[in-house]
Amino acid sequence: MPSIYSPNLVSGATSITIEGDEFHHLCHVKRIGVGYEVRLNNGEGIIAEGKISAINKHKAEIVLQTQAKFTAPQRPYAIAFALLKNKHDELLIEKCTELGASAFYPLESEFSVKTTSANTIIRFARIALAAIKQCDNPWLPIIKPTLKLKQAIQEIIKDGYTPILCSEARPEASLATIDEAINPCFIIGPEGGFSAQEFAFFADQKISAVSICKLVTRAETAAIAVTAQFAATQIL
Repeated sequence: MPSIYSPNLVSGATSITIEGDEFHHLCHVKRIGVGYEVRLNNGEGIIAEGKISAINKHKAEIVLQTQAKFTAPQRPYAIAFALLKNKHDELLIEKCTELGASAFYPLESEFSVKTTSANTIIRFARIALAAIKQCDNPWLPIIKPTLKLKQAIQEIIKDGYTPILCSEARPEASLATIDEAINPCFIIGPEGGFSAQEFAFFADQKISAVSICKLVTRAETAAIAVTAQFAATQIL
């Protein structure tokens, strides 16, 4: 069943109008017509299903048949990551969104191999949007502006997350040691790792470090692995 992002979908609605990019994709790419059933996702906890009742050149009308409202995650978690080359950061956004990450903090560190551009956050937002439609995640994650490492840590704490370093130094601590009372933001470094000065900064800020496996992984693999491990603890 095709899935549509519909931010104007509200609880109790009986019909909805689809316009803009979502309309174009539905009717001109997917070529879905009157009578087809579709799924709608507002990215804020509501998923509905309905049937297309009318289409014109610019919009489609959908009569809603069922609607489900989901509670917000009891323990939201975030991913902070250094920008990566070759679209590896796009893979990170996609897969971690599918696994339920609530927010992303792109950052630039000393050994980052890529810097941000005007299109970076727009591109990440589009990927996250496509991912929630693909996997029926009812919550669209927040994509924060790219910041330098120290600024990003301040922003993470201000937003109510506790920074947790996923360290290539492979400390003894694992995810099992994390305080269950916190909402973690897992920090993933660049392919070149963090510098000695950055590790000193983490120590000075008393940021806990954990290992996610016995091997040193690529950055995008580390992010996906820690997200999958943490997500699994929330359904046991």
